[in-house]
Parts: sequence; C-alpha cells; structure tokens
Amino acid sequence: MALMATPALPAQLRQVYAVAMRDVPANGHERATHEWLARTVARLLRLPYAGSAVNAQTVDAYCVPDDTLDLASAQRLGITDSSHLLGGVVPFAFLATKAVVHPLVPGAQVAVMGWNEALAQELADDTLPGYTAFCASDARRAFALLGGAGRVRLKLPTGVGGRGQWWLRDEATLHQALASLPDEYVARHGVVLEANLVQLVTFSVGEVEIGGQSIAYHGTQTTTADREGRQVYGGSDLDVLRGTLDQLLEQELPPAQAEAVRAALAFDRKLRSAYPQLCLSRRNYDVARGIDSDGRARCGVLEQSWRIGGATPAELGALELFAREPDVARVHAATRELHGQSAPPGAQVYFSGDDPRLGPLVKYLTVTAA
Repeated sequence: MALMATPALPAQLRQVYAVAMRDVPANGHERATHEWLARTVARLLRLPYAGSAVNAQTVDAYCVPDDTLDLASAQRLGITDSSHLLGGVVPFAFLATKAVVHPLVPGAQVAVMGWNEALAQELADDTLPGYTAFCASDARRAFALLGGAGRVRLKLPTGVGGRGQWWLRDEATLHQALASLPDEYVARHGVVLEANLVQLVTFSVGEVEIGGQSIAYHGTQTTTADREGRQVYGGSDLDVLRGTLDQLLEQELPPAQAEAVRAALAFDRKLRSAYPQLCLSRRNYDVARGIDSDGRARCGVLEQSWRIGGATPAELGALELFAREPDVARVHAATRELHGQSAPPGAQVYFSGDDPRLGPLVKYLTVTAA
C-alpha cells in the first residue's frame, strides 16, 4: 500500500482517536501525555475526542498513535495518507529508529530487509561519524574503525530520552554492553556506534502539518537529572513559524542553528526520496553539535522522530496559539520534564504525579508570541 501526502483534512474524518501501540503503564506519564496530545489535536481539528483505539478499524477517524506505524497497522486503522494521522507510517521498521542514520561497516555480515546502503552512505554527509551493526562482530569492527576506547558511544536504536546508551571507555565496556543485549534484539533492531562528543548541544528541527496548517521550528533540548542522578531529556525550547522547513531555512538564523536546519533538511530530503512510501505529518530531527575526541567541531543528525515525542506538546501549543491569533507569525514554545519538582505558575501541566517507573515527575508547556 502506497500512502501519499495530502495537505487538507478529509471531510469524512469525524473524530480523533489516541492509538496505543506501545506497552507502557496505564497510570504512567507516557499514557497521560498521549491522551493530552490527542485531546489537543481534537480541539485543533474541531472534532470530538473518541478515546483510545487499540486494534480498531477507525476509517472515519484522525489517529494520534504513540509510535511510528507500519503499513499493516496503518491499513487496519484506515489511514490512507498523512492527513489521517499525527505521526508517520514506514515500510520497514528500522526506518523509525536510529539505525537508519549510519552505514554498515565495509563487508558487513548482516543487514535487514529494506536496507539501502547507498542511502546510508549519502546520509553520512549530514550525520556524525558512525556505523549501524546487526551482529556483535560487526559492532566490534565499528568500534575499531571509529578509533576505539573513549571515542565511541553505543546506542540502542529504539532508546528514547537519552536512555539506552553507553560511553565505551574501553573494549571491556563494549563487550559488557553487547552481552547485556539479547541476540534477537541486535538482529532485529541493530546497535548504533557513533563518535562521542563533548560540549554537546542538541538542536531540535522539525515540521508538523495538521488539518492543512504547517509549522516549522528550530530549537534546543535541555537535560535534567532523573531520580538516579542520570542526565536525561528534560524538555525542548522551540522557535516556531508558520510554514515549512524550506521556509525556515530562508529566515535569518544564528550560524549554529542554520547549520542544524541545513543538516536536518538534507537528511529529510534524502530519506523521503529514497523511500517514497513514507507517509509523514510530523518530522522531527535531533541534531548534535559538539567536539569529538580529536578536538574537531562536529554537527550532524542524531535521529529522526516520526511519532509524537517530547517536543510535540510545544508543537501543538504553537499551533493553538497561531489558530487563536492569526496575526502572530512566530511563537516561542517550551516543554519541561522535571523529576521531583513542581511546575511554575501559569504553565500548562500535562502530567504531574508518581510515574511507576520514573517516580515523581511533572511535565508542562509554556507558549508565548515571539
């Protein structure tokens, strides 16, 4: 099934569903955020919110899935183009993960169905030095090719929020990380080995289209300490305009932000050209800028997100403000995810409670006209 991008909201869509694809706690922050986002989308589209749909046929609904969909799931949900959902549909599962960002090692022993090595080599111009491996032996070769001890970070392609990563300070750390992963995980999802950066800044660059209205943005991510003291995703600060990524790049941007937008846009174009079956209404790219182990400045795409993510509340907040204020051209929108703290007065709180996995957590949004 080929899905085509369509800019306007189809007339037959009568309600909005939150589509739960991921196995997350029913009383946790992810499920609460998902429902808040779906309700906000319903307000934007002026459609009733119909609750959560799991394994349902929703031919008359706009869907807000909590994960990137495969073609079979999209077909079951009645999704025929990008105007039917907030998120994305991919023909191969690896396209929704960090695995797509890097090439395989030369002469790799293992790849997955749908892999496009020519594309992976092209994307190297827009990413950090790195490799994707689908077996332990290829991962060990990637470690050596990237310079070995202290120069490399290993990532789980499906990891989120800064979790599922190891700084490989020596070869023993690599062996321990690989030994901790089931063989079936590595064979299915792979592992990513990438140049480790210091003085790291992570930019968010993206475009979202809902109901015929498009926004584009650039911004930065923040980190925060979780209850175990690890630095994890702590929110995003976005500068948002009406329009597309191409129009964003036409703006006067600070040099670092302009470099990040160029990398994200080039990465986006190459991927969508190589896989025309992609159906995307949300395109978000994390772009890193920092210093590698040889003291060289690096800038490149870390990963893509074609599903609701940490920046999505800010994206929807900007869309709501634009809808209320037709003369406003730019918006600053920010999210925060703080452990064991409280939200400031006036913030829009979309989760506050004791998450079963993360403990006390508050998540909130602020939006102002720029």
